[in-house]
Amino acid sequence: MHPAWIEIDTAQFRKNLRAIRRKIGHRSFCLPVKADAYGHGLCPIAKIAEEEGIDILGVACLQEALALRHAGIRLPILHFGAICEEQIDPLLDCEVELTISSKYKAALIAKRCQLRSIQCKVHIEVDTGMRRSGVKPESVAGLLAKIEELKCFEVVGIYSHFATADKPCDPCAFTQIDSFTQLLNQLGPFYGKAHLANSGGVAYYPDSWLDMVRPGLLAYGYFPNGEKDPEGDIAPCLSLHAEISYFKVIGRGEGVSYGHVYKTTEESRIVTVPVGYGDGYRRILWNQASVLIREERFPIA
Repeated sequence: MHPAWIEIDTAQFRKNLRAIRRKIGHRSFCLPVKADAYGHGLCPIAKIAEEEGIDILGVACLQEALALRHAGIRLPILHFGAICEEQIDPLLDCEVELTISSKYKAALIAKRCQLRSIQCKVHIEVDTGMRRSGVKPESVAGLLAKIEELKCFEVVGIYSHFATADKPCDPCAFTQIDSFTQLLNQLGPFYGKAHLANSGGVAYYPDSWLDMVRPGLLAYGYFPNGEKDPEGDIAPCLSLHAEISYFKVIGRGEGVSYGHVYKTTEESRIVTVPVGYGDGYRRILWNQASVLIREERFPIA
């Protein structure tokens, strides 16, 4: 057994999901589980999500979709990420809802669907300000026309992604909301779910909630700007633990650890725990974090 480990408070995770569900009301809830469910464990988190009535899971790569299906997860899955041609068939095997943001990608997916004589559920990704991927708003109508022409897709959603919604009242966030809602109005009655709100959107921009929300950080207990939930319901559910591996007493004025940035102001008891960069402990926390020992907080040098 490794002398350092992570514990997940599943009761708190369920509490987070329920708090978000109460907040968003009738809207659908997409839970992002990319990056091993933000480090919380992909398949165990997905099983809880299934039990809690989450509507759909969001993944970023083929491997995540395969792992979920192998674990017996039957919830719908939305693939956010870019895909290459050789990944299309395995994703279709998993019955994953795919993202389309170009006529070229639509044609690639359509080719595989036609060979298999199947329909594929897809979401249209629109670039309203993130600038990484997505079709421009003015090109959406043309893309939808191409998709209809290919006759092997069921469009079940249209979405965009916030670039700057990590704090309230951001002008760019409001611009993105306006751009996306104007597009939806231009398209008229739409036959899928419109979604824009990430964690920041859920926390600070109710006008972005639309038909579905996709809070990642918030579901795992973290507000995007680092604040705590004013209502006290949403909180982190992951904690890092370790055994003490070494103890010593050092004198006043001695430097501790790399750079000797931390210096003792009196005779001090120093303990070492076997956790470092190789375990994912971020260097940015150097000399800024703290640890709990028997419910008492101590600085980390």
